[in-house]
Amino acid sequence: MAEKTGYLHEKFRLFHVCDKKAWTCPYHYHDFDKITLFLQGHVTYDIEGTSYVLQPFDVVVIPAGQIHRPVIAGDAVYERIIAYLSPSFIDTFARRGFPVLPVFQTPSPILRQHQEAGSVYSTACRLRQAWMVSGTAGDILKEAIFTEFLIYLTQAVNEKKIGYVHQNKKNEKIIQVMDYITAHLTEKLTIPSIARACFLSPDYIMHLFKEETGLSIGQYITTKRLQKARHLIEEGRALTTVCYDCGFTHYSTFYRAWKKQYAIAPKHVNQILNSDFTE
Repeated sequence: MAEKTGYLHEKFRLFHVCDKKAWTCPYHYHDFDKITLFLQGHVTYDIEGTSYVLQPFDVVVIPAGQIHRPVIAGDAVYERIIAYLSPSFIDTFARRGFPVLPVFQTPSPILRQHQEAGSVYSTACRLRQAWMVSGTAGDILKEAIFTEFLIYLTQAVNEKKIGYVHQNKKNEKIIQVMDYITAHLTEKLTIPSIARACFLSPDYIMHLFKEETGLSIGQYITTKRLQKARHLIEEGRALTTVCYDCGFTHYSTFYRAWKKQYAIAPKHVNQILNSDFTE
């Protein structure tokens, strides 16, 4: 089963991770946006039913809620810089007139830069080198350079000066199922109705979805509804209407699902914390 992972107290958090092991990470998702700067290794990234083969200095952008996993092959060193970005961190750019959301709304979640591209690549190199500076000075330097990196990356996306990596492998049926669920999230969703809409048998669709995503279709629907509910609650919407706006038929069903997922009551949404996880 895919799990919600990642840990975020602050507005954003940076990690530099370098290890050497063949590993298939479990499917998981985060309640915040994530950017990974891939530096070296033999890695394929599976994101919402599509696989992408990474090259050094690719940028992987994962919006909150997307199910994903890296698959690490061989014994080459796997090096990456990971940034966890809270909604409040993203909002600070928009409030100052420079929204960075376009980075998370690209045709592909894998952005491929070229060494001759200039600012994005050179800033990525300086960000990598910043981990050589220790202590508080190093922390401040990393934050400053990452902010610079995010600005240049956003400009490259806006000006169409960065490449998009298209899939190495794509399961059209899984994507069709996910798209249908997203489009009909507030409606009554059943395995037979989804199967009919996607021209598949119920047994086949259940087996295929579980195999490709690590989640049952029911778990995926509940996860997506809870993510939507969390955003609505954070916007100040009343709990008594949020559950129905997200497709739950009874408040008690919504409440039990929420408690199982987050271990706290919905009214304490700002206290949600996740376990540390740096894939």
